[in-house]
Amino acid sequence: MTWRDFYPEGSIVFIGRERYIATYNEHGLGLDLYCLKTGDRAMTIAPDFVPQVVTGIKYPHV
Repeated sequence: MTWRDFYPEGSIVFIGRERYIATYNEHGLGLDLYCLKTGDRAMTIAPDFVPQVVTGIKYPHV
């Protein structure tokens, strides 16, 4: 399994009390996180650091 299996696009990712929508970076750099409130891209996290930074995840409905 790859990191994409654990963090699918459209998931809501929690970092502390903040929530973000997860999408894959178009350049293959990792996971882009977009702010739920504004829709702006907040950060890009390299795949190796995603498990260290993310404190929770809510998977999208299938």
